[in-house]
Amino acid sequence: QVKHLTKEEYNILRELCRIAKNLTNQVIYNVRQHYFQERQYLRYEANYHEMKYLENYKLLNSNMAQQTLKDVDQMFKSFFALIKLAKQSKYNSKHIKLPSYLPKNGYANLIIAQFSIKDDGILTIPYSNTFKKKHEVKKIQIKVPSVLEDKKIKEIQIIPKFNARFFEIQYTYEIQEENI
Repeated sequence: QVKHLTKEEYNILRELCRIAKNLTNQVIYNVRQHYFQERQYLRYEANYHEMKYLENYKLLNSNMAQQTLKDVDQMFKSFFALIKLAKQSKYNSKHIKLPSYLPKNGYANLIIAQFSIKDDGILTIPYSNTFKKKHEVKKIQIKVPSVLEDKKIKEIQIIPKFNARFFEIQYTYEIQEENI
């Protein structure tokens, strides 16, 4: 759980999660509309070129915004894979649903794949230049648990819980495979 946030830092994280939700819904809308009109899947690469000019994309750090696009891309890849399985009679088609929108007043996870952790184990949440211009914000710094100091962290997710009343943070890191 992310602790020791000031009220200002907490509000900044809430706003970033709200922006991520808005971008997620815009991406879902774009992919769904393309599917309804063209009867084919709008791939991440094509969708990126349409989304990169939107305000919500610009307000998030570009890496976070791209991770949001990739997250939605994964949702739709799963959807189409299930349709393919259903056509082969390997999955029940009544359980397949087109990915739907997140609640209007909801929040989405912040996925950070490019970040720097200082030598003292402090992670600084990245902002986009557009976000910095729009808000007079100070840096949000989070202490990485000492257990992870010698690990190679690949991805960090900040997850809003209970309508963003508090945040959890998940670290994904590499481990050496053990021969069994």
